[in-house]
Amino acid sequence: MSGRMVSRALQFLLFIYAARVLGARNFGLFSFAFALVSLMAVLMDLGISRYTVQQLSRDLKKTPAFMGACFVVKGVLIPVGLLLIISVGLQLQKESGALCLLLVLGGYVALDSLTMTFYAVFQAEEKMDYQAVIVVISNTIMSITGLVLLYFFPNLLIFGSVYLFGGCLRFALSGWWCIKKYGPPTWETNITLQLDLLKKGIPFALVTIFVTIYYYIDTLILTAYCGKEIVGYYNASYRLVEGPLFIISALTTALFPAASKLFTQDKHKLKELINMLFQRVVLIGFALSFVIAFFSDQLIGLIYGIEYQKASQALPVLIFSVSIIMPSTILGTAIRAMDKQAISAWVTGLGAFLNVVLNLIVIPRYSFVGAAWTTLTTEAFVLITYFVLVWRYLGPIIYFGSVFRILAFFTCLVVLLCLTVDLGIWVQLVGYGAIILPLLVILGFVKMKELTGTLRSLLGRKRATL
Repeated sequence: MSGRMVSRALQFLLFIYAARVLGARNFGLFSFAFALVSLMAVLMDLGISRYTVQQLSRDLKKTPAFMGACFVVKGVLIPVGLLLIISVGLQLQKESGALCLLLVLGGYVALDSLTMTFYAVFQAEEKMDYQAVIVVISNTIMSITGLVLLYFFPNLLIFGSVYLFGGCLRFALSGWWCIKKYGPPTWETNITLQLDLLKKGIPFALVTIFVTIYYYIDTLILTAYCGKEIVGYYNASYRLVEGPLFIISALTTALFPAASKLFTQDKHKLKELINMLFQRVVLIGFALSFVIAFFSDQLIGLIYGIEYQKASQALPVLIFSVSIIMPSTILGTAIRAMDKQAISAWVTGLGAFLNVVLNLIVIPRYSFVGAAWTTLTTEAFVLITYFVLVWRYLGPIIYFGSVFRILAFFTCLVVLLCLTVDLGIWVQLVGYGAIILPLLVILGFVKMKELTGTLRSLLGRKRATL
């Protein structure tokens, strides 16, 4: 989480600066291209990396064989994915320069697909610090380079090339580190393992495909019905939603191999782990969503400038999807760790279908604000479904006492902001941030011994590094 916080902060600055210098229309074109390659990128991996994490977390001796098989299979999948990106892109976008941008971003997602193989090995051994260092170094270099290039050359293709450059860095660093620590891949022909990767990875791929659809399909539909400028406004809001989600992304990266192992060793501990994480991400998600929604007008003007002020119409709706996505992701990860990835694929597939249908109905009439409500509705459906499934397979993960304490936490935060309006935004933000941790301790969601133990662990690691 620490590694992603640093890299996301720099990437966020790069993204905001690009939105300002490129303008809403060019930013909308980039958002369209990024959405398209993200949809097609799933075909370059087909869930192989997630399946590899699951299997290696239970037997690390298979690492060289799995690495070799992953690269062989992806060597076939990546060219197919690139061809699809070009073919679909030519059908959907005729504007000059769009094809070059799609090719550049296609190269970026292809490299990231290969990099995910190395990340899978780190995650299986629960060496998250390896991945964190790689992400921080590569994304820091990428972001600084991008800011400098955009300052002198505010060009859409150059902005896309910055992402390709970052993909190259991550692939080189992760490959060097992984091979150094675990040895080179085994390149001997293993048709059985390669076919097994494809077969067992598909349920994971379906989950990713469906999630990607209801993350990006609204951008493609908005492009068709409303034009690139509206897409620019919508994605300006959407990027602020993605910012807090690095927290849940980091948590689930660590959770999946641990939960996969606990499922075969101690289901009671797995239930305790999911219970604890579920409650905490509900609290964190609401705290972040509420404060951003409360100051949505000021934040859009401050971050993007007056040109993007219309984006504040969608942000208060979109941002509350964070408070739903966070617990939903924890529950979905638990389902997949319990070898129920096929069920998870069905849930996300139904969510994707619902999202597409609602977007086609709502967007022509209500534009990007309607798309925001569609996103929120879809995420709520997926959360409720996962909650019922986890209750069925693991038992209750939340009790009435916890519900009352959660409501008390929410009430305190709402009252604080409403009573301090006259003090100004900066005083309110400082006070809001300062009260969250004490509230969590007072209400019993975080124990003091956890805080002191974490502090000792961090200090001990720092001394060892020095």
